[in-house]
Amino acid sequence: MGQKRKWNFPSNNFGQIFGIADSGVETFKGTPMKSLAREICQNSLDANDQSGQPTKIEFKAFQLAPSDIPDFEGLYDALKRSLAFWSGQTTDRAKSFFETALSVANNVAITCLRISDYNTTGLTGAREEYNSAWCNLTKSSGASDKSGSNGGSFGIGKYAPFACSVFRTVFYSTLDSANQSAYQGVSRLTSFRNASEEITQGIGFYGGEKNAPVYEQISLDSEYHRPVGQHGTDIFILGFNGDEHWREQMVASILDGFLYAVFNGTLVVDVDGTQISKDTLDGLVESHKDYFRERADEYYQTLLNRTEVCTFEKLFTEDPETCGKVTLRLMIEAGFHRRVAMVRQTGMKIKDKGHINGIIPFAGVLYIEGVELNTYLRTLENPQHLEWEVERADNQRKAKKLLQQLSQFIRESLNEMRDDSSEEELDPPVGEYLSAKQEEEAANEKKEERIMDTIHDVDSRVTEVKPPSSGEQDEDTAETQHPNDTGEISVSGFPGEGGSGDQGAGNGGGNGGGHHAGNGGGDIPKEHRQALSTIPASHIRNLVRDRKEGKYTIIFTPAISACDGVIEIFMSAESQAYDANILSAHCATHPNLTVEGNKIQNINFTRQQPLKIDVQIDYHDYCPMEVKGYGNKV
Repeated sequence: MGQKRKWNFPSNNFGQIFGIADSGVETFKGTPMKSLAREICQNSLDANDQSGQPTKIEFKAFQLAPSDIPDFEGLYDALKRSLAFWSGQTTDRAKSFFETALSVANNVAITCLRISDYNTTGLTGAREEYNSAWCNLTKSSGASDKSGSNGGSFGIGKYAPFACSVFRTVFYSTLDSANQSAYQGVSRLTSFRNASEEITQGIGFYGGEKNAPVYEQISLDSEYHRPVGQHGTDIFILGFNGDEHWREQMVASILDGFLYAVFNGTLVVDVDGTQISKDTLDGLVESHKDYFRERADEYYQTLLNRTEVCTFEKLFTEDPETCGKVTLRLMIEAGFHRRVAMVRQTGMKIKDKGHINGIIPFAGVLYIEGVELNTYLRTLENPQHLEWEVERADNQRKAKKLLQQLSQFIRESLNEMRDDSSEEELDPPVGEYLSAKQEEEAANEKKEERIMDTIHDVDSRVTEVKPPSSGEQDEDTAETQHPNDTGEISVSGFPGEGGSGDQGAGNGGGNGGGHHAGNGGGDIPKEHRQALSTIPASHIRNLVRDRKEGKYTIIFTPAISACDGVIEIFMSAESQAYDANILSAHCATHPNLTVEGNKIQNINFTRQQPLKIDVQIDYHDYCPMEVKGYGNKV
C-alpha cells in the first residue's frame, strides 16, 4: 500500500538559509505577464515534435477550492511556519508576502491558471535522476540541456510561472513522446523551521518517495483532461496573480515577442478564449494596439504589406561558426518608431534594434536563418533572451564584428530603399548622424513614450555652450557668448538686450537698451538689462506634425526657471547647424510669442515644466533639429 502523498520541504542540513528574494523569481517580477508569455512560448516552440503541425498553447484561468489542491494543509503549514520564521526581520518584505499568501489561502475559491501545450514532445526523462528535460525543469538550478538554435539556454525561464503565483507554487504534468506520464508539485518559498525544528531549504516538492514525481497525469482544472495520445505538458499556477487586464496583456506580450512565429503559422495560442493565429492577426493587432509595448502593430504592417515593403537578403559564409542568412523587410511610414525586430529562427524576437536612423520613420523585421548563425547568436544572449552581449563571447572581436555587420546591413538596406523609392531626396541622407561606432541598444526599452495620431519623433540635439578661449572673438556673428561674473555662460546680441559697452554708450543699442543705454536708447526696464544665460534642458523632443508643411512640435523641459526667455532652432547638417527660418510659433501657455528669424521670444521657463510649442519652418522634409534656450535665471 502506498503512503499518502504530502508536501516535503527538505532540511538544509545546517547549510544555506534561503530568503524571500529568490534571484530566479525576482528576475521576472517586474514584468510577470510578459515574462510568462515569453518563457512558455519559447519552451513550447523548442519542444515541437517536428510533425509538421504548429505548436499550440492554451492559457486558461479557473477557480479551485483549497480542499481540491493536493495536500493543501501541508502547503498552508509551510506558509505559516515561514511567516513565523521571518517575522523578526526589520524589513517587512517576507512578512508581507506570507501574510498575503495566507489571506488568499483562506478564500473559498482560489484563482489558478492552466497552461497546456500540444504538438510537442512533452517533458521527457521523468524517470531520470538528473540531466533530463523533466529534471532540469523541476529540480535543477541553472541547468539547461538545450542546444543548437533552440531559444532557451540558461534554465532560468522556469522561474517565470512562480513569479505569477501568490504562493510561488506550481504543478507540472506531462505525457511525453514516449507515452510516459508524470506529475509533480514544486513550491519555491523560503527556509523555515519544520515540525522537527530543522531549518528547511525553502523549496518543497509534492510527489512520491524521495521527492520523485508521480508517474501518472493530473489535472487540477475539473473541466480539462489531456486528450488521449496528445503529447505535451500542463502547468498549473496556484494563486494566479494576474489583474483584470491579464488577458489583454498576455495577448499583446505574445504578439510583441512571437509575432513572426504566429504570422508564419508555427505558433497558435488560445488565451482564455482569445485565439491567436495567422488568421486572427488582423483583428488582434487592431483591438490590442493600446497594450503593445514593443510596436508589434508596426512590425505586422511590415510583414503584411506587399507593395510598400522592400526585402533584402544577406548571406554569411566567411566563418563556419556563423554561416547563415538574414532576410530584412523594411517599410517607411509616417509615425513609425525607427526600429527593427531582430528575430531568431524559432520565431522569437530577441530585441528591437534602434540607433539606425534618426530622421526617416520606418519599421523592419530581420529574420535570422541557419543553425550555425542562430547557435552562435544564442551564446551571446543574456538570461532573459532580450539582448546580444559581446562580453559573453569567448572571442569578443568576432562577436562585435558580427553584430556590426548586422547593423551595417540594415543601414545600407534603408539607404538603398530610400534611393530606389523616394521621389525626392532626403537632405541630409540616411545615416549621416550615426556615430562611426554604434553599440547595441539596451535590452527592451523600459521607458515608454507614446504620442498618438500621426506625430513622430525627429532627431534633436542639446548643445552645451562653452565659453571662448581667452582672446578669441568671433567678428562674423551677431551673437556673442561669454561667461558672466559668476562663471555662467551668457549671451548678448538678442533683440531687446542692446550692446554691452564699457562706459556710456554701447554700440548694441536696439530695442532693449542693454547693460548701458547704447546708441539706440531702448525701452526695456533697467532691471532686465542683463546678458541672457544658457538654459539647460532636462529633456527635448521634436515631433513632426506635417512634413510637407514644415510643421513640428517642440517639447522643451528646462532644468531651471528663467524669464525673458528665447528659444533658438537650428537645422543640423553633417558638420554644422543652419538657422531655421521660423514662419510661426504658437503655445497655449504663452499666447504672446514673437518670432524673428530662428528665434522664438517672450518665453518664461519654469523648472521641469515641459513647454510645448507648435512651430512651422520654411523647410519641407524631415530634418534633425538643434534647440537652444536662453533667459534670465530666477
